[in-house]
Amino acid sequence: MYVYSHEELAQSGSLEAFDELMSIHQARIFALVYRMLGNSEDAADVAQETFVRAWKSLNKFRKDAEFKTWLHRIAMNICLSMKKRQKLISYEPLYEDSIQCSSESLEAGGIATMQSAETALYVRKVMAAMPAHHKALLVLREVEGRCFEEVARILGCSEQSARTRASRARKLLRERLQPYLEEDLS
Repeated sequence: MYVYSHEELAQSGSLEAFDELMSIHQARIFALVYRMLGNSEDAADVAQETFVRAWKSLNKFRKDAEFKTWLHRIAMNICLSMKKRQKLISYEPLYEDSIQCSSESLEAGGIATMQSAETALYVRKVMAAMPAHHKALLVLREVEGRCFEEVARILGCSEQSARTRASRARKLLRERLQPYLEEDLS
């Protein structure tokens, strides 16, 4: 007996199956778009729009890629379009990013933790100011740890192009981090 996947059932019009797919992928889609946009309200809107577009386009889903890769491509396209429209990148720090100076944080190891948090915050700020196409590559490859084949599928380019673009993006990131690194060393 053949068991239909959630994707197949959703493609045949099952709202329950699509709802299950949303439950499975919602957190990951939100995390991806949050990393791209740096704003939780925009990320929630884009995540919702991703699932709306996916529902409307289910008939276009081909099984030559994984469903999650297809969803991530929709989300990334929405993010990139939004970035082009905005031409302005906002940054909303995560709760964990806020650096608090208390007596406990100054105890042994606390200073190193604070410096690590400061570095992470600076890297996030630099990432937020990166051009959207570079940021997309860095988020997918370096933050989410995806292979170049999957990055290429999500971004709609060849694997070699993804590798080349990622190299350029890392170079730009290094250049923009250089002032902070020089300041940190002195």
